Amino acid sequence: MNKVILVAHGKLAHEMKNSAEMIFGELKDFQTVEFLNGDGLQTLQEKIKESMTDAANYLILCDLFCGTPYNASCGLALEQPDRKIEIVSGMSLPLVLEAASMLENSQLSEIVTHLTTIPSQTVQAFSQQVIEDEEDF
Repeated sequence: MNKVILVAHGKLAHEMKNSAEMIFGELKDFQTVEFLNGDGLQTLQEKIKESMTDAANYLILCDLFCGTPYNASCGLALEQPDRKIEIVSGMSLPLVLEAASMLENSQLSEIVTHLTTIPSQTVQAFSQQVIEDEEDF
């Protein structure tokens, strides 16, 4: 069984889940962890650990590479080498939706591989798209 934990600065993780549920419906296998002012690395690690309520495989989506949510998640994964924990930074609504669509029928490693390939497809600039469209005509 795969589960997802969204970890981010402020209330971003909670609101990211809310936004994804507007599109995808209820995400029962998703948890959120907030990194708030006054929280330190160890406090955040405890919050993440508390959200891991069972022996599932966990995908942790973090907002920033090498930010405190990412570092806390990596530290937790290193403390538990026998547990299947994958961590991906750069959380966005497209990544959350892709993870949700793959969660039940894919291996965690397949989800991670896919998630790391889609940002170039989901980050687009209007001006560049217009130039490419004009060149096609």
